[in-house]
Amino acid sequence: MKATTIFPVLFCVSLILGACKKKPVDPNNSGTDYASMEVYKDNAMGVIYNQATNSVAYNKPDADGTYKIYISNYDGTGEVQLTYPGWASNRHQWAEEWDPTGQYLYCYIEKTDYATESDHTRIPDDAIPGYGAYTDLWIIKRDGSQAWQMTNFPNDYNHGIIHGAISNDGTMFAWTERIQAPVFLDLNLAAGAYVFKVADVSWNQGPVFSNVRTYQPGNELAGGEVESISPSKTDILIYSTFESHNLVATPIYRIDLASGNTSKLTEESFSQAPTYTPNGQQIVYMTGAYCDIFPGQLQGADWWIMDANGGNKKRLTYMNLKNHPQCVNSYRLAGSLSFVNDSTFIGGVMTQSLGLTGYSALVRF
Repeated sequence: MKATTIFPVLFCVSLILGACKKKPVDPNNSGTDYASMEVYKDNAMGVIYNQATNSVAYNKPDADGTYKIYISNYDGTGEVQLTYPGWASNRHQWAEEWDPTGQYLYCYIEKTDYATESDHTRIPDDAIPGYGAYTDLWIIKRDGSQAWQMTNFPNDYNHGIIHGAISNDGTMFAWTERIQAPVFLDLNLAAGAYVFKVADVSWNQGPVFSNVRTYQPGNELAGGEVESISPSKTDILIYSTFESHNLVATPIYRIDLASGNTSKLTEESFSQAPTYTPNGQQIVYMTGAYCDIFPGQLQGADWWIMDANGGNKKRLTYMNLKNHPQCVNSYRLAGSLSFVNDSTFIGGVMTQSLGLTGYSALVRF
């Protein structure tokens, strides 16, 4: 079995084992108070909204399953594909974050050249966005006329990049950087080991990264992802396995950028994608807490909201509560999200347990 297939298999086994446990009933909400939710874009993932241009960028697979970047107006009109001559058309291209001006887009681009490795044979799935091996960070102009490569990681299975975040004013960017390949039969490192990088961003005939800082909670090898930078630019929100050592028991943490200290914000397992509201007063995240598990399927997740200090947790959606109006009685996994305003976001919903199959939903609360 190739190393690239190990993580999905291990992940499935872990979730199936978890499914054998009876889920507790949410004591705080009966499911009668919930956010409105509708399909925004079908088969489009990673939708990110830009207020300055009232437009969105998103990602769709081509006929071969290779992801490409698209831009459209918020209302769905004017869709165009965005690419660059220096990017190979048969490699993954993924829109990660907008510069606040809407004139530049941070992208994750799969490396073109295949290198020989003694312990791994690369396949396209290795670089699927969210797996992130063999991938670098680029910034591209909205019209595709110019692009800048911001990282050049070693071209091997131990390195790559996944989830990132940009500050509200565009002067800071954070990303999740792989430092070790996935490890077979290790729930902590089944997706690999990652550190969190934060850079100051300036412009001088192009983008410049400076004051690059590295954060590795507990100095532990661990899985995790960065998802949001606070409006004050004093902290980032992550999930991590550095304490649980278990990918299906992932608390959410705040990292103070000045001290590097972490604060745990959730206790329930399988919590991810923590994202500040634009005003910084609340955090929307996903969790499998109190989610029903449907016969023969895996653990799903719904969106919740909490105060910035971790208090007043409230469930927003009920895609995984049997017979609820928002539930189709089948697996649904809430994912990363992008805010339109303080009470509206666009978020990804996975409809299959592996890969990036699903749609983007518009959620109002």
